[in-house]
Amino acid sequence: MVVMALSPQNRQVYDFIREKWVEATREEVVRQKLLLFMVESLQYPRGSLAVEKGLSEVVRNARVPNRRLDVLCFDMANLKPLLLIECKAVAIHRRMFTQMMGYNAYVGAPFICLVNHEGSMFLRWKDHRVVQKGIPNYLELVNACV
Repeated sequence: MVVMALSPQNRQVYDFIREKWVEATREEVVRQKLLLFMVESLQYPRGSLAVEKGLSEVVRNARVPNRRLDVLCFDMANLKPLLLIECKAVAIHRRMFTQMMGYNAYVGAPFICLVNHEGSMFLRWKDHRVVQKGIPNYLELVNACV
């Protein structure tokens, strides 16, 4: 079982995916809570999650903007992107979806999700509509992409 670990002064949080201490910003706390939920409750394999990666680290052989992705989930069987997640410490606005769609134009994940401290908005990329409020478990996500 994984739990969220904060430093004694609550200035850092341990990222168990990246295996390092990171600054405990409001957005980082949202991200860490989400990662714990995905691994512990939704059965996402740790190895299927890439955290805080540059677009250039994920998309090879293409000119990409110098941007970082919050969370990208891969299909463990073939390493294809499944779900791109953007974590926010503020209320979710429509322009944030535009930002994500721009990132996803390079990544090509069939699903995108915006998450904040209040919940998440999960969208199917192809038709740009909210499919459900919460994130599905890993097997449901993989099966939805087959």
